Amino acid sequence: MSLYNIFDRFVFLPIGDFVYGSSVVKKLKELRKYDYLEGKDIQDIQNKKLQSLVRHCYETVPYYTKLFDSLGITPEQIKSREDLAILPILTKQTIRDNYDDLFSKAINPKRWRKSSTGGSTGMPLKFCTDSLEWSSWKASTLRAWEWYGLKLGDKIFSLGGSSINKKKDFFSFKGLYDRIIMRNFKYSSADVSDEAMQRNYDAFIKLKPKAVRGYGSSLYIFARYIEKNELQLPPVNVVLTTGEVLMPEYRRKLEEIFNAPVYDAYGAGDGGILSHECPKREGLHITEEACIIEITDKQGRVLPDGEVGFVCTTDLDNYVFPFLRYHVGDMAYIKKQKCSCGRHTRLIGEVMGRAGKLMYNKQGVPISPTVLPMMFYPELNYHNPEYQKVYNKIDKFQIRQDVKGDLVILIKLKDNQESQDQFYYIEDNYRNHFVGSEVELRFVEDIPTLPSGKEDYCVSEYEYYQ
Repeated sequence: MSLYNIFDRFVFLPIGDFVYGSSVVKKLKELRKYDYLEGKDIQDIQNKKLQSLVRHCYETVPYYTKLFDSLGITPEQIKSREDLAILPILTKQTIRDNYDDLFSKAINPKRWRKSSTGGSTGMPLKFCTDSLEWSSWKASTLRAWEWYGLKLGDKIFSLGGSSINKKKDFFSFKGLYDRIIMRNFKYSSADVSDEAMQRNYDAFIKLKPKAVRGYGSSLYIFARYIEKNELQLPPVNVVLTTGEVLMPEYRRKLEEIFNAPVYDAYGAGDGGILSHECPKREGLHITEEACIIEITDKQGRVLPDGEVGFVCTTDLDNYVFPFLRYHVGDMAYIKKQKCSCGRHTRLIGEVMGRAGKLMYNKQGVPISPTVLPMMFYPELNYHNPEYQKVYNKIDKFQIRQDVKGDLVILIKLKDNQESQDQFYYIEDNYRNHFVGSEVELRFVEDIPTLPSGKEDYCVSEYEYYQ
C-alpha cells in the first residue's frame, strides 16, 4: 500500500464526505461488515429499510399516498420483498405523467441532486437523488473493487461515452472527487479513429494505471488497436466493464491484451440497482442492502429464479424521488444457486440487455446477446484453432431483426479480397437458432459505432415477449 493509498483512505475520503455532506466512509464500513452475513440477516436489514421507505413514501410522496389509498393498501402491509407484489409496476411513462408528485415533500429541495438516464430506450428519464443515494453507490463500488484487489488511490484509466466521461464535470466537485479521491481518469470513446486511439494509448502509457474501466465494446476497440499496432502496455491488475452487455469475445480479448482478469458490473441510477461480478465468476452479487430486485413479467408477476423476465427494482436509499417496483427496461434472471464464494446475497445470472433490443426467435425463446457471436464460428466451436482463423477474418458485424422476426446480418471483413463464400455457414447457424426466420448475409464497407463509441452489434424491432 502506497502513501497515497493511506492518505486517500484516511484523509482525502473523509474530507470528501465533509465537503459534500456525504457518508461514503460510514457506508463502506457497513458494507464491509455485511459482506459475509447470512441470508436471513441480510433480509432483516433489507426488510427494515423497506418498511421505513414505504412509510416515508405514504406519508410524504403525493403519488404514493394517492396510489395506496386508491388500492386500499396501508404501509404496514409491506414488510418484505414478497409483499411488494401487491403494488403495481412503476414505469417510465408513469414517472413522466406524475413527475411533480413523485418528490418527497419532507426533503428540502436544496438536498436534491438532479439526474437523468442516458435515453438508450428513447427519451431520457429525469429524476432526483441525494447524498445518501450517492454514498451508497460509491461505497458499493469501492467494496467490489476491494474484492478484486484494487485499493482506493490506485489509478484507473476509464474509457467510455457520456455516462462515464462528462466534460462539464472536469472542474466540478464530482470531477475533482474522481481525480483526487477515486483516482479515476476519464477519456472519451466517442472518436474511434486511429488518431484518437493513439491519443488514448499515449495517455494510458503516461498514466500507468492499476485498473482499466469502461464500456466493454469501447475497451474492445481500444484493445484491437493496441493489438493491430503491436503496442506495449504496462501491467494492470484488473479490467472493469460496465454500461452494456459484456460479450464473451470482448472479455477474452481484453484479458488477452491487458493480461488481467475482467469483472463486470450492472447498475442503474434510476432505480438504484447496484451489482458487481463475483471474483468466482458465478454471477453478479446484488447489493441487497441498497436495493431490492425482482424479476417479473410485463404485468408485474414475480417469476421463479432462473427464469428470464423484466428487471424490477426498489431503491432503498432514494428518499427524495422514491422508486417502488420500477421497471428499468432490462431483462435478466436471478440464479437459483448460491455463490461458492461464501457471500449470501442473491446473484444476477445474466443481464440480457434492454427489453426493446433483445432478440427472440419466432417460438418466443429469448436469444442471449452473449450467444450471438458464437454463431460466427463454424459449427459454433470457438475453441477450434482453424475456426478461430476464419472468425478472425471478420472485422465487425451487426445483426438486425425486423418487425417480422427476420434477420439481416451485416459483416465487414478485414480484407475485402477474402472470398465471401466461406462465411455462408453463418446463415445456417442463425437459422438453427431462429427457426422460421429468413436470414440474409450482407457484406458491407463499414458498420459505424454509436456516438458513445459503443458497437451496436444487435438491433431488433421484433416484439414477441408477452
